[in-house]
Amino acid sequence: MNLENDVLNAQQAADALGAHVETIRRLARRGEIPSFKVGKDWRFRYEDLRQWALTFNQRQNPPCILVVDDELTVGRLIRKILAPFGYRVLIAASGQEGLTILENQTVHLVLLDLHMPGMDGLSFLQSLRRDHGALPVIIITGYPDGDLMARALAYGPVMLLAKPIYREPLIQAVRTVLHDARSEAMAG
Repeated sequence: MNLENDVLNAQQAADALGAHVETIRRLARRGEIPSFKVGKDWRFRYEDLRQWALTFNQRQNPPCILVVDDELTVGRLIRKILAPFGYRVLIAASGQEGLTILENQTVHLVLLDLHMPGMDGLSFLQSLRRDHGALPVIIITGYPDGDLMARALAYGPVMLLAKPIYREPLIQAVRTVLHDARSEAMAG
């Protein structure tokens, strides 16, 4: 059966989404789910339901981005740029604070400054790799050609954004790393 072109009734839609049929009908009546009426019952295109379910899940569980930078204005700027795209942005003013957040939150991406007092970005990256494996990292630095940057590359693949941070390169980098189409839809 080729579901992409199929039209489902309310029970079939409920089964496909793992929901109760009355919940599906209520969502259809409210216009909260893509549907159309045929006679007295609702119909649903499978592909429309699939797309709706993907975006619904993203709205309920937005990707979380941790910014680790001792310059709080950088973290606030990144939050201001990314929040309208549905990302949850947490800010840590030190490497140690960032590690504490990682222990208590589900994080999908880290934006990391390398030059910080106390625990620098390289030490943070070493701990991150040891405790959180391959969590994606974008390094944000004003010194992209520095020795610290070269040493950071030894800890696995990372992406680099030079300071100052600009809106479009930041959105593109985050979208690329998270494989997320939301920012593309809102940027257009």
